[in-house]
Amino acid sequence: MEKFFYPESIAVFGVSEAQSNLARVIVENLVRFGFRGDVYPVGTAQGLVAGIRIVASLDEVAQVPDLAVVLVPARYAPQTLEACGKKGIRNVVLESGGFSEFSGERQALESEVLSIARRHDMTVVGPNCFGVVNLEIGVVLPFFIIDPEYTKEGSASLISQSGGVFYDTCMLCSVENVGLRKLVSIGNKLMTNENDILEYVLEDKGTGVVGLYLEDFSDGRRFMSLASSSDKPIVVLKANRSPSSGEIAKFHTTALAGDDDVADAAMRQAGVIRVTNFLEMVDCFKIFSLPVLKGKRLALISRSGGHGVLCADAAKRYGFEFARLSDGFFEGIAQKKLNVIAVTNPLDIGDVYDLTEYGSILEMALQEEGADGVVFIVTYSSESDGGKVRDFIRFASRVTPAYNKPAAICVVTNRSEWFGIKEAADLPVFTDVDQAMKALEWSYGHYLAKNRRPGAFPEDFTRPRSEVPTGEGPGRRFLEPEECFALLSRWGLPVADHCAARNRDEALAGAARLGYPVALKAGEAGLLHRSEAKGVVLGVRSPEELLNALDSMDAKRYLVQKMAPPGREIIIGGRFDNEFGPVVVCGLGGIYVEIMADRSIRVAPVNDETAGRMIAELKGSAILEGARGSNPADIRALRDVIVRVSRLLAENPGIVNLDINPVIVYDEGEGCLIVDAKMEMTG
Repeated sequence: MEKFFYPESIAVFGVSEAQSNLARVIVENLVRFGFRGDVYPVGTAQGLVAGIRIVASLDEVAQVPDLAVVLVPARYAPQTLEACGKKGIRNVVLESGGFSEFSGERQALESEVLSIARRHDMTVVGPNCFGVVNLEIGVVLPFFIIDPEYTKEGSASLISQSGGVFYDTCMLCSVENVGLRKLVSIGNKLMTNENDILEYVLEDKGTGVVGLYLEDFSDGRRFMSLASSSDKPIVVLKANRSPSSGEIAKFHTTALAGDDDVADAAMRQAGVIRVTNFLEMVDCFKIFSLPVLKGKRLALISRSGGHGVLCADAAKRYGFEFARLSDGFFEGIAQKKLNVIAVTNPLDIGDVYDLTEYGSILEMALQEEGADGVVFIVTYSSESDGGKVRDFIRFASRVTPAYNKPAAICVVTNRSEWFGIKEAADLPVFTDVDQAMKALEWSYGHYLAKNRRPGAFPEDFTRPRSEVPTGEGPGRRFLEPEECFALLSRWGLPVADHCAARNRDEALAGAARLGYPVALKAGEAGLLHRSEAKGVVLGVRSPEELLNALDSMDAKRYLVQKMAPPGREIIIGGRFDNEFGPVVVCGLGGIYVEIMADRSIRVAPVNDETAGRMIAELKGSAILEGARGSNPADIRALRDVIVRVSRLLAENPGIVNLDINPVIVYDEGEGCLIVDAKMEMTG
């Protein structure tokens, strides 16, 4: 990817002198941002753009450009790429639209582009994209006008599948005084996807935080592997949150782990921050320009009592604690003869009218060993105190890094002051305290995710995935109960004693061998909800009862099972996700599993530690821990079941859906027992 960001020469195709021509904007952006390499506008007519002569073909260019930017009608893209390939150009940004995003019939055109690129050993970004930005050397390739006056170089890099979000984020960053580093619009991801770019920018020394807008993951497991191996904050705005389609009705697991549920869990598992809009993404860019928050204890400072109350409420809402400020802190306040309303945290400085003292108050708060960060709410008269507040913000930007603690500054002012305050220094300014607290929560969450003890992320996220057929068809089948139980047993899972029966005599013989009481179940493959289909009779205590149960059940095959003692009922399952591969699910089980919807999800495989966190996340975990005087459950055995199921799923990607419901969990030291399971496989 190096030459996409650091080319020494660029050819731009589709350029003309016409004011409406979009390719000319690319050339003008390069000139406007001071790109020092050679630029070759290529078009069908002679002329000048930004003082550079338009050439009719690459034959007029002596050297081989490092990078080509193509913005021609889609039907001309193949011949343009062919010309690039013959010239020896190996890196192309194809910004033209009109491919598969326009119509499925255009996929043949994409295939032709891909074939040409592979034949000439070319790497293509796009099509249908805004291209690449590297402000460090003035590589600015979008075909919309960008102005250096409002575009600031910084440490935030962006990868966007949407051109619109790419544009909006650039504009919002300019409004919020957020500096940008490297930006890529990846469009249709024909040849280069988000993981290819992410791998590069994570190694970029100047990138401090990476934001991504995605509508789908090209390879979710590779994304997780990259994200979990880096200490840099990664922020994802993932759209296209619609649930899975027809599979939901068939398996509890798919109902509990829809596509977006899996994506959400996968990002948490890899330590990625997920946001819901690009305003939040920019807030992440802002907070990660500050030192990372390493603890929950905050010093809260406000000039208004009302703001102090709101600040305290927000701190509690996001799980923070009020730092215990030392006597030395308040003695320092007293020595400066500053009038504070009460020696408390939150600290109300409403009677401190000399705003030049704000800096010393902030620094004293940052010096407190008991404070991990500071939230400082500034209210002031814009007519008289604007200069003092700007001085305070400049001071805060200098002093905050020295103490390696974040100081989130909240300011509200009038419109004439607004941009002056935000541009006073390279320090993020928040409008609302809730906004600042949420950003600090992301910062602290990132710290926790990246500083877990060794072994927190040992799972193999890069395991190759098999292609799984979708929909119904001959490629997929349901395992018969006996076949399913046999597979679970081979993986060391505790399955209740059972036997298969094809008729009454085999059922009677099996029950006699197992010993009464038994459960009788319909044994056909594909019977997904046996209890609803009247395919289960429990507590059969004699041959006579068994015969009656057989007569009442309309089945061709049966499963006779030794009745299991009662215990806590848990569901453990999994499915193959098209973006992340095998995933494992744990939740409260029984017949109300979908109603309760109490579950935790991970990409498989997981280790014992992760399995323990899955159990602890359940709202009903208190039931397992021994609520209201009951004995604690055998959580160690349950963890082992989760780990073994996750490995089964990871090693057998042909498993499309798996429900183990219920797993009965007994008291501590007494283990678990699987009494029902169903599985759908491919192949």
